[in-house]
Amino acid sequence: MIELDAAVRIVEEELERESALKVEPVNMVVASAVRHELVWVVHVTTAEYLRSRDPAFLLVGGGPYLVDRADGGLHSVGAVSWKTGAWETDYRVRIRGEAVRTAVDDLHGEVRAAVAGRGRLPAVRLLRERVPALVLGQALAYVSGLSGDGVPEELVEVVTRELVAPVDPVMAVRTIRAG
Repeated sequence: MIELDAAVRIVEEELERESALKVEPVNMVVASAVRHELVWVVHVTTAEYLRSRDPAFLLVGGGPYLVDRADGGLHSVGAVSWKTGAWETDYRVRIRGEAVRTAVDDLHGEVRAAVAGRGRLPAVRLLRERVPALVLGQALAYVSGLSGDGVPEELVEVVTRELVAPVDPVMAVRTIRAG
């Protein structure tokens, strides 16, 4: 488990590295760090702003660094992703490998309920209404798979592509150094 002082040190080392590479045009320092369920959220700002509190030295548009509390991995997110909370789902899925319920899971529940309540053909109709990209034979195979041995992977890929929006790179967590 990574403690607060280690998280701050990890970010300070990254700021030193970026400064040496001239990634940031100004002297950046750690302003605050807050514990989150998954990470240490480490906010940075310019040294000039911390000294003077003059808004002229305040940088805007950047989000915090995230230090994984389990493995010390270093990540960053943009300001919009941070403010909206979009980063957390991306972090849970891509970085931590947690399963998150999607529209595909919801569809599976609806189709199973339709099979149980009205039968296979109404379930196939429901599936084709929700995912018009599936032809009749594919929809039949999908419903049969949900009721039995599992849906063929290529059909799950079609449904996922149709129902689950890809990760917006603006909202994504950027890994700087894996833990």
